[in-house]
Amino acid sequence: MKKCLLFTCIFALALTACRKPELGTEPNSETTDTLVKKYLVKEYYAEIPERPIREIEWNDDFTRIRHITTDSSALYQVDYDFEYYGRDSMRVVLSIPANSSALVLFSEYTCHFDEAERISHIDYYINSVYKLTEKYSYDSSGKLVSVVDEKHNAGARFVWDGDNVREVYSITSGERLRSFDNFFQYIHPYYTFPYLLPDGNTYNFWYLTEPLWKNWYNYASDMYYEVDEDGYVTCSYRIDEQGEKTAIIMYKYEKCSNY
Repeated sequence: MKKCLLFTCIFALALTACRKPELGTEPNSETTDTLVKKYLVKEYYAEIPERPIREIEWNDDFTRIRHITTDSSALYQVDYDFEYYGRDSMRVVLSIPANSSALVLFSEYTCHFDEAERISHIDYYINSVYKLTEKYSYDSSGKLVSVVDEKHNAGARFVWDGDNVREVYSITSGERLRSFDNFFQYIHPYYTFPYLLPDGNTYNFWYLTEPLWKNWYNYASDMYYEVDEDGYVTCSYRIDEQGEKTAIIMYKYEKCSNY
C-alpha cells in the first residue's frame, strides 16, 4: 500500500509459540522485569517466507545494524547499508535492485549522535546533495518526543504511556496521525531496534525501524498472537469459521550470547 508521505515529513511457517495472549491484557511486571533481549532478524508473511518484509543483519553483539533489506525479491525492494563513524555518526545508504520498481525520497542520510549516543539530528541527501535536516528531541527520561524538520515546520510528535507510544501527532497541523491501545504484556518485535530510522520508500513503511513500543498492541479485533518462551511475539494469525488457524506474519529472532 502506497504511503502518503511528503519529502519534508517523517515516517518458517510454523506456530512454535507456547501461548496466546488474551485481548486487552495490560502490560505487567512478569515480562518486563525479566526481559531476555532478542533481536529481530526476519519478518515475513507466513505464506511467502522466501520474500521477507524485513531482513536485518546485525554485528556479533547486536549493538549495530549492518544491513536491512525490505520487500526482498518483491516489486518494491530497497536495501539499506549502514556505515559507522565511531560514536559520532552513522550513514545509511539506500539502493534499489534492478528488478525493483521502488521510489525513494532520498538516496542516503547521516545520523549524528549526542553524548548519550542517541540520534540528535539526521541530514538527508539526494545523490550527495544536501536537502534537509530533522532534529530529534527527548524528554528527561530519554524517550524520543519529536522528530522535526524546523525549516519546513514538519515532522511528528510522540506521546508516551510508560514504555509505549500511544499517540503520534503532526507537527505541521497538530492533528493526530496514529494511535495505539490494548497493549499486552508480551514484547514487541521492534523493541530492541536501537534507533527510529526513516525508510524513504514511498510504497512501504512509515519507518524502517520503530522502537516505539515495548509491548505488543492489538491492532485488529480479529487477530490473535503466538509468543515464545521469553514473551516475544512470533506470529499473528486469524481463526476461520471452522476454527482453523491461518498464520499471517511471522517474526524470527536471534539472541545475544550474553543472555
